[in-house]
Amino acid sequence: SSGINAEYGGRVKLVKSALINVNFPQNPTVDLFPEVRTFSFRQSFTDTSLYFVSTDQGSVLKASRNQSIAQPTVYAPEFSPATIVGSLDFNKFNWKYFLTGTADGVISLYSVDRGEPLVILDRSTRGRPIRTVKWSRSSSTLFYVMDSANKFYLWDLSERDSTPLVIESFDSRGLRSFTEMLPSAGPPVVVFTFKDGSLEAHHVKKSAIRADVDNVSKLEGYLATVL
Repeated sequence: SSGINAEYGGRVKLVKSALINVNFPQNPTVDLFPEVRTFSFRQSFTDTSLYFVSTDQGSVLKASRNQSIAQPTVYAPEFSPATIVGSLDFNKFNWKYFLTGTADGVISLYSVDRGEPLVILDRSTRGRPIRTVKWSRSSSTLFYVMDSANKFYLWDLSERDSTPLVIESFDSRGLRSFTEMLPSAGPPVVVFTFKDGSLEAHHVKKSAIRADVDNVSKLEGYLATVL
């Protein structure tokens, strides 16, 4: 009998894989954290030999399949608490930038060529753990957040970075996940899934999508005002 749930006569594709060392590179406190747990994993879209892995030590590690790797190799605030970085996502219009969300409710915006955050949003969920942070595919400054209290947040950095544009609460239904869909015409749609198996679709307001601004320069324009 088969131990991998494959039907007789079917095909099995074997894929070569590799192990990635997630020890803290060049970090003097490595002896304090002999075991590092990893959570979110992303491959670089500009260099497929590079990987970014979030950890339970408040940091994101960069690893490579090659012998050499360019600095920085650790992404974390200067005084990083040992907290879980549970979610990690790269910007869909400029792969140089990525967001992280932590168990203490902090959202950080990083550039791959700088180890410390460019922007820290530390009052995003009032300290509730962030389960998912995800960039929009419709705008370079738009992103979504889901926390552990079944709340959903829509942010647009081109509008403001002090508070979200939208906060939706799904306390009674139990929010499990969400995904963004891009119709052929009109604004994006966010589809929510709930613990009872039901789905619900919400349209993002057209006012949140500015078609007159190039998406690559839109995010760069925001960063130019805060750095």
